[in-house]
Amino acid sequence: MANLSREDVIVFIIFAAIGLIIPIVVMLQHFIGIDPLSLLHITWGRTVVGTAFTLLATGVCLLNFYLSILVPWFYKRQHGSMADFRGVSGLPWLGGIFILYAGALMPSSVSVGIFLLLLYVIDGNGIPWFFVLTIQNGR
Repeated sequence: MANLSREDVIVFIIFAAIGLIIPIVVMLQHFIGIDPLSLLHITWGRTVVGTAFTLLATGVCLLNFYLSILVPWFYKRQHGSMADFRGVSGLPWLGGIFILYAGALMPSSVSVGIFLLLLYVIDGNGIPWFFVLTIQNGR
């Protein structure tokens, strides 16, 4: 990380801010009980749209988890090394965006909040893994 240019540091800070907004919105809504969308006075259809975003987030995050974590692990177990492995990209960032919308729209529930945060962590092509890989590789 020490050899990052000024532009890389700025982009890293912007991604960090975006990456922290998602779990903050989920925690505010589901653990603290502060509705981030209360000023919009949305009454009809909020739960339906929130459920749709929760299902989309679940599908995308599980696909990303499979493609970025399980497939390389299976390949290494089968072949003994990662030589000749060609990874398949999932849907980067999309899971985080769906989690943000689902977290803001779903009614307050601790179990839904835990589920959404768990999805956010296992999303292999998501923002949290971007930080892990950036810190690991230094770029």
